[in-house]
Amino acid sequence: MNNEEKYKKNIHHIHDKSYKDLYSKREVALDLFKNISNANWSKDLKAEDLTLVNNTYITADYEEREADIVYKANINNSEVVFYILLEFQSSVDYTMPLRLLFYMCEILKEYAVNAKHKKYDKNVKIPAIVPIVLYNGEQVWDVPNQFRKMIYNEELFGNNILNFEYDIFDISNDEKLNKDALIDLKNVTAAIFLLDQKMDAIEFLERIKVIALYFNSLSDAEIKAIKKWIKNTVVDPLAESAIKILEADKREVELMVARNAFILDEMKENAKKEGREEGIEEGRKEGIEEGRKEGRKEGRKEGIEKSKLEVVRNSINNGLNDDIICKIANVSLDLVKKIRQECEKN
Repeated sequence: MNNEEKYKKNIHHIHDKSYKDLYSKREVALDLFKNISNANWSKDLKAEDLTLVNNTYITADYEEREADIVYKANINNSEVVFYILLEFQSSVDYTMPLRLLFYMCEILKEYAVNAKHKKYDKNVKIPAIVPIVLYNGEQVWDVPNQFRKMIYNEELFGNNILNFEYDIFDISNDEKLNKDALIDLKNVTAAIFLLDQKMDAIEFLERIKVIALYFNSLSDAEIKAIKKWIKNTVVDPLAESAIKILEADKREVELMVARNAFILDEMKENAKKEGREEGIEEGRKEGIEEGRKEGRKEGRKEGIEKSKLEVVRNSINNGLNDDIICKIANVSLDLVKKIRQECEKN
């Protein structure tokens, strides 16, 4: 995880689970299909047409991969099975087309067993399977999206070899999913993608503000889903602040974002200043090693304490409550109350 994303939890299975929770909701999945994919098969699709399929479809090799979701849908009285594979890894998976094939074969095998087709039935049909991959890694996803590209000398075999294409949504690198494009969409998937792209904590708060002020068509259920995703994915106290901004009256949103951004910016500047001062100190003429080490240790400790006190004072002046200040500055509640009393006297 790079420095820009220190506000996110560095636990991949938690991140995966948060996406599974999100897209296990039919309304959110429908939003992805209709408003992000824009495929012909999604135009007439409704939430009530979707059924979340038990992951017993998944092969034994992958049965514990929490990010796998299968939806079954009925469109115009025909059965279409949608397969959504959510992979959130730091590296690109070049076996993805092969893995998708394994999943698709398992789905069709299960379908065929249940359908009990007769070999003499001229009207035998099987459902379509639409594989979709959501990817939020830093590296550009450069895996071929056609299965045949995995086959040696595939150009020699024309149409005699198996082939399919999967849709790939590269959340952080796809130009079609840039910030402005997502803001224009103003739907729940666009909101999640906005918050999951590479950025620092201050930009994260700015995007929370945009969602709070301008994504007016989001339903209560969709807002709830976004808040749950934030809670699962973003570290405290930033997650708590973001959720409160989404719950706030629109007239209060600007001020709340400004307060939190000010505190984050100040803490970042203090950290930079402290690092510079420490570097200067280390670069000075050599003295007694033990004395220098002790001096640096005491100086760092003193500098950190002063920085914390300054953050507490500024937070009080900006109207934050005591509990939030404790978490931001990492100090005790008693200290915050003491400083608040001093500020009130002055």
